[in-house]
Amino acid sequence: MLQDIYIQYRGACMMLFQKDGTELSFRGTAFLAHPDGYLITAAHLITGSMELMVAPLTKTEDFAPVRTETVAPYPVDIRLFDQDRDLALLKFRDEIELSMPHHIIGSPDQVPVGNSVACLGFPFGYYNIYNPLIKQAVISAKILSANKTKIFLFDSLVHDGNHGGPLINIYDGRVIGVVGGRFELQEILERYFGKTSEIPIKTDVSYAVSIEHAVELMEKEELTVI
Repeated sequence: MLQDIYIQYRGACMMLFQKDGTELSFRGTAFLAHPDGYLITAAHLITGSMELMVAPLTKTEDFAPVRTETVAPYPVDIRLFDQDRDLALLKFRDEIELSMPHHIIGSPDQVPVGNSVACLGFPFGYYNIYNPLIKQAVISAKILSANKTKIFLFDSLVHDGNHGGPLINIYDGRVIGVVGGRFELQEILERYFGKTSEIPIKTDVSYAVSIEHAVELMEKEELTVI
């Protein structure tokens, strides 16, 4: 199953960069969500009026080299931004040939606790290692925040480069969430519940925002969700 999901999504999962002059700085992961060139990522990866670019995986050999050479990214624009739910909808500035799965959006409400999932992203992009990595996990809990954001907790620690990547239901190969990062309790309380905690609590889980909130952004853009 994991092999099928990796093959299915490796062309749709992309590296997100900030461009400053001629310099590129890795920010995280984004993924294609619509064949008209729209991508979804985490809003906290985007600050100010930064110029954004994305780069797809270009090599697919069995043992891909650790690639520190210059990537060839494409410019994207921010179409919609939901800071409260930590989501952003991006769009390619130019028309390009895209490779993405059909019927990508899953049904988060039908995914029970204990369900197997996978996340795909570029965990070591901050170190100029641009290899995608797939991880398997289990849905550990489902949380409804104070601002009515639906959040999945899953039992796998993700690295910073995975932020913005897809959380995928293993059983049907469809996206059910957008990876937000490690479940750091202080940060989560402040972002989604408007509270703070003076007690540091270390957890061994990560979280993802339900894909239905990203679907709301796509519908505002008058896209037909697939």
